[in-house]
Amino acid sequence: MNTMNRNGDGDVLKGKVVLVTGSSHGLGAALIRASAERRARVVINCRAHPELAETLGGEVRRAGTEALVCRADVSDYLQAQGLVAETMRTFGRIDILVNTVGDFSWKPVSELEPGEWRSLLASNLDSVYHMCRLTLPGMRQNRFGRIINVGSVGSEHTVGQPKVSAYSAAKAAVIAFSKALALEEARSGVTVNVVSPGMIESNGHTDSHPPDEGAKRIPMGRPGSAEDFVRAVLFFASPQADYVTGQVLSVAGGWRV
Repeated sequence: MNTMNRNGDGDVLKGKVVLVTGSSHGLGAALIRASAERRARVVINCRAHPELAETLGGEVRRAGTEALVCRADVSDYLQAQGLVAETMRTFGRIDILVNTVGDFSWKPVSELEPGEWRSLLASNLDSVYHMCRLTLPGMRQNRFGRIINVGSVGSEHTVGQPKVSAYSAAKAAVIAFSKALALEEARSGVTVNVVSPGMIESNGHTDSHPPDEGAKRIPMGRPGSAEDFVRAVLFFASPQADYVTGQVLSVAGGWRV
């Protein structure tokens, strides 16, 4: 891992504490690496891959970055509470929260069991509420906070897509929740924004969307990269976005505009 990044903004997050949920692999891990390169202190969270999280933690520590690894299922309020409490004990603050957690299921409503429905909503929506609710007191006290939630391409327009009813409903709700929270916290020094990725290639596979949604559907002619996603998140976390809140940024190459 490089200690400086290609964009020349190596100090933009210096000293900030960045907590990324679901960050043992994929886009969350890419964001951890990018934050560490910008000299942030990072919190790596996982639910099911502690070995990957520990490996990533070792990687960023060897590069000179402080890192906390914490296993917690943030769709469960008590486990989310434990994650935030451990972060506060270790670093004393949370400056930037990025909620990337969100299970995906490819199944029509007629085959979606009630337990699966509830689990998908908990993963994609409840986790966002839990983490925002728990980090807000510290951000308010510090008069500074950046919350970036992850939506999905088209969720800002409530676009319907067959076989992803629970996921689509939850991501549309994340948009509404984020806008409401942005208004509630507009005078507290806390901004709340959403990045909505489309087809993003990460670790050699395409995240979030089924394989038949080929690149031919994307006006720019290619899936996005993890770097495309990371740049959008880091913009909302940076001083350049101090006056930006309640916004949704689609990172989808023009898909579903």
